[in-house]
Amino acid sequence: MKIWSAILTGVGELLGHKLRSLLTMLGVIFGIGSVIAMVSIGAGARQEALEEIKLMGINVIQVNRKSVSSDLARQAEKDSPNGLTYGDALAIKDLYPAAQLVVPACRVVANVQAGGKMIPAKVFGTTGDFSEASRVQIADGRFLDAGDLTARSLVCVIGGDVKREAFAFENPVGRLINLGGRDFRVIGVMAERSIQAGRSRFALRDMNQDIYLPVTIALDDFQIYVEQAVPSDVGSFRHLLDRMMRRPPMEGRSVTQIIVQVADEQQTFEAAHVARRVLDRRHKEIPDYDIVIPAELLRQSQQTQRIFNIVMGAIASISLLVGGIGIMNIMLATVTQRQREIGIRRCIGASRADIIRQFLIECLVITIVGGLIGVVMGVEMARLISTYAKWPTVVSGQAILLSLAVASITGVVFGLYPATRAASIQPVEALRSG
Repeated sequence: MKIWSAILTGVGELLGHKLRSLLTMLGVIFGIGSVIAMVSIGAGARQEALEEIKLMGINVIQVNRKSVSSDLARQAEKDSPNGLTYGDALAIKDLYPAAQLVVPACRVVANVQAGGKMIPAKVFGTTGDFSEASRVQIADGRFLDAGDLTARSLVCVIGGDVKREAFAFENPVGRLINLGGRDFRVIGVMAERSIQAGRSRFALRDMNQDIYLPVTIALDDFQIYVEQAVPSDVGSFRHLLDRMMRRPPMEGRSVTQIIVQVADEQQTFEAAHVARRVLDRRHKEIPDYDIVIPAELLRQSQQTQRIFNIVMGAIASISLLVGGIGIMNIMLATVTQRQREIGIRRCIGASRADIIRQFLIECLVITIVGGLIGVVMGVEMARLISTYAKWPTVVSGQAILLSLAVASITGVVFGLYPATRAASIQPVEALRSG
């Protein structure tokens, strides 16, 4: 009952001096609000990074073709003229048995037509394992399989954007689409992936505009998209064109990417090490490839997020410190104003512990009310950030409870000295001063 009476007294003091109470709570309000907003932004960024990593695959590595610098162009032309090749994929598969899947993919140059009009699309050749390695979901039909590659079937799988551009609302499965002057039958449509333009943390490619056909057809019948640097002098340029027009063996033909999938993310670093050794030997140390490890990208993103959280936490702590000091100053002034009340309470039997409890509870009332207002402000800030800045935010109940706990601790810590000082006042001196 004493505690409830102390709470009511604290609420009465709060309502009796509204402006003073509001000014006292401002530091706590802004501190808690910034904590909620900061945690929400961090949770949203973490969730977005996890979603992108899931799309990339946490247990894969990506070996991507890379342009060489102009200084290395002549050496690359001699030692690694085709850059990343189909043979590289076969070599990695042979020399690294722990790999569950080794999937080559090559970007090809081909005009895409359907319904008498040109369709904006990117055409790739790949194998049937690409759907598993790249987490491709099929909305209609099926993906490529080993039979399509062996039989060199003129079939393809298209993305959602290609479907809309080429066939509108009709079912495209079984329909024909013209790629580079040849008709390919659509056997599947990929489910759409939602990736905001310019917001991808890990440079995810928009697969909704992709078309996939058997890699055997792509390497044999289409010009591979060349990304290596071209020497500036005419002789070398002609030599490069001549090489592009020749038809090297299948193993020597260029690919854009090789995806290596392992059993779990702990093996990705081992897979990257093996792939790097194999490619360095085959390419004679020419740096015409990049290895991307999504698991490492996730760790780097989380490290950056931790630094962001520390900085924002420090800023919020300063606000809470200022708020706590303000609360202590106001409570010290309140002790001076209420000396007569303290003296009367002591004379009628209140102990020093009762006085300390009374003032601590009043501090807690101020900080908890300020904390609740700060929570509302923080949630609203998170909503505004998500709405206008288009930055994902996630408000968690754990963050709210943590903020209220911090507010309560602030009230206890900064209210303890004023409460102790009030309890140390002698009743006679308190009555005489009143």
